[in-house]
Amino acid sequence: MNPALTLFSALPMPSALAFSAAMVSTPAPTATLDAPPSASPPALVAGPVSAETASTPAITSPFERMFAIGAYGTGWAGSYSGGGVGGRIRIEPWRYFGIDLFGEALVVETPHGVRHDHPIGFNIYVPLSLSPEWRFRPLLGMCVVASFIEAEQQGAPRADDVLVGAHVGGGFERALGPYLSVFAEAQGSVWMGHDRAVQGWTGAVGNDLKPFGVGQLMLGVTAHVLGRK
Repeated sequence: MNPALTLFSALPMPSALAFSAAMVSTPAPTATLDAPPSASPPALVAGPVSAETASTPAITSPFERMFAIGAYGTGWAGSYSGGGVGGRIRIEPWRYFGIDLFGEALVVETPHGVRHDHPIGFNIYVPLSLSPEWRFRPLLGMCVVASFIEAEQQGAPRADDVLVGAHVGGGFERALGPYLSVFAEAQGSVWMGHDRAVQGWTGAVGNDLKPFGVGQLMLGVTAHVLGRK
């Protein structure tokens, strides 16, 4: 028999009625279910970052780049005078060593004809930092010059020659941002070539080599485009 019914039958009537009322008025215990923990949104995970990328600072100066191209205007004075334009490709594989490969196109003063020279050569230089924006570049180099003299009269003999020379100089360069710089350079050059003369109707080239000396000034801009030293 159910123990509750046995206890109920054993009680006197008033007590039995009170027990019944208590059983009815007492609410049944409610089972408490543990609510599952709320799921938090997954954290966003950034892509993998290499140690080299994390430790390498951004390039803020054009002088930190290894490769560059430049253009400039130039003028000569001395044994002869002239002026024109030039272009260069620059490589700086190390912090204190660089090479310019350059070519120029110049119109040179000459009597009784038209002369145009085309130097092609190289500079070796040492970039010396003066401040974050400024540096000084002592340089030396060599080049050959294809020099053409055309007489005034159409079809008259020419007086063309190839000169070989060396130069030394230096210049200042200023950074304008992470990719650009401007520069001013001066150098002295000594050439070995032949005496040449032109008249209205003919041209002549001497047999003996002769030295020529000129001073040169260059003003230009350089775009530093690739690489890191």
